[in-house]
Amino acid sequence: MNVLILGNGAEELAWARWLLGQKAHRLEAAFPPFSDAALAVIPAPRDLDDALARAGIEAAIVGGSLEERGEFLRRAAAEGLAVICLHPPGADSEAYYQVSLSRDETGAVIVPDMPLRLHPGVVLLHQAMTKRELGVIRGVRLEISAGGTDQDLSGFVFARGVDVLRSLGGEIDALTASGEPPGEHPGLELVVQLRSADGQRAELRAWAGAPEPARLSLLGASGSLVLEFDPSLDRPAHLVRRLLDRPEESTELPPWDPHDAIFSVLVASCGRRGASDLPSPNLLDGTRAMELTEATMRSLRRGRTVDLHYEAISEESTFKSVMTSTGCVMILIALFIVPIALAGPPLGFPWTIYLAYAIPPILVLYVLLQGLRLALRRPDPTERAAGDGETPSGI
Repeated sequence: MNVLILGNGAEELAWARWLLGQKAHRLEAAFPPFSDAALAVIPAPRDLDDALARAGIEAAIVGGSLEERGEFLRRAAAEGLAVICLHPPGADSEAYYQVSLSRDETGAVIVPDMPLRLHPGVVLLHQAMTKRELGVIRGVRLEISAGGTDQDLSGFVFARGVDVLRSLGGEIDALTASGEPPGEHPGLELVVQLRSADGQRAELRAWAGAPEPARLSLLGASGSLVLEFDPSLDRPAHLVRRLLDRPEESTELPPWDPHDAIFSVLVASCGRRGASDLPSPNLLDGTRAMELTEATMRSLRRGRTVDLHYEAISEESTFKSVMTSTGCVMILIALFIVPIALAGPPLGFPWTIYLAYAIPPILVLYVLLQGLRLALRRPDPTERAAGDGETPSGI
C-alpha cells in the first residue's frame, strides 16, 4: 500500500520508521514534515489538501494533535482511504461518529490504533477463559501507569486501555469511576469499576508515577493469569500463572510488533466488502472505547454509577436526532413568542400580536419535513457493519 502520514508526533514517527522498513508498503508523504533529519527524504506536501490529493495514496495514518486529529480523520475518510487512526481521535467520540457511515458512502475503512487486544499474551488469556483453566472467572483487572508524563488519566490512559477489558469481559453496560483529586480529569489516580451485560466485572486502575510494567490480570476461582508488559509494547512481556495446586510459573513471550498487527487488520478489513465480519479492532471498538471514556468523565463529575444503552448509527437515527432537536427548539421559540405577542399591545406595541401568526406555518413545515424519513436509506439488518459505530442513549 502507498501510505500517507498526517501528524508528526512521537507515535507518527514510530509509524514512519516502521513503514520505511517494509517492502510491501511505501511511505509516500507526511504532513506536517518530520523534524528528524533521517526522515527528510519523505515528500512533504504544502498543506492538507495537497497531501490528500497526491496520486496513488491508498491508506493514511491519521495522527496530529487531539484538536486537529478529528478533522484529519474526517477528510481522509471522505477521500475513501483506508485509515489507521491514532487513538483517542479527540476529546470525545464525535470524530468517530462523523465517519461512522463513511464505509457505505466512500468505501473508507477506519481502524483505531488499539493493538493491545491483539497481543499474544491477551490471546493466551482468551484461551484460558475458553478452556476454563482458572475455573469460574471472577474478573479482569488492568493496572497501568502514566509513566510520569502529563497524560490525561481519564481522557487518554483510560481511553486506550479500556478496549482490552471489553475484548476479555464483553460489552460494558455500567461503570463507576473515582479519582484523586476529584473531578473529570484526576491527575494522581483513577479507578473505574466496569460491569458487562452478562455480569462479568472488570477494573481499570491508572495512576501518575514512575514508569513501570503494566499488569493485565485474569482472576479465577482456582488461580490467576497475569500479563506483565511495557505500556509502549516495545519490550518483551511475561505471563505469570498462579494456580492453587501448582507453583508459580513465569513465561517470557516472544517479540511482537504492534504496528504489523494493526496494519494486518487494516489490510484484512479492506478485503471484506461485507461489513458484518470486520476484524477487530474496528470502528465500533474505537467508538465504544470513547463512549466509555465519556461515561467515565460523567461518573467522575456526578459521583455515581453510569448505565449505558446503545442505539445503532444510521441515516434514520441521525435524522430522528436532528428532528428531535429541531422540535425542541421550535417549542422554545413558541414559548418565547407567545408572551411577547400578548404583552406587546398593552405596552403600546400592537404589531407584536402578529408574531403569533408565525407559529402555525412553522409547525406545518416541521410536520412536512418528517416526510423526508421515507427517502432515507435503511441498512440491511443482516449485513450490519461491525465497524459502524453506535451512539449511547439514556446515559
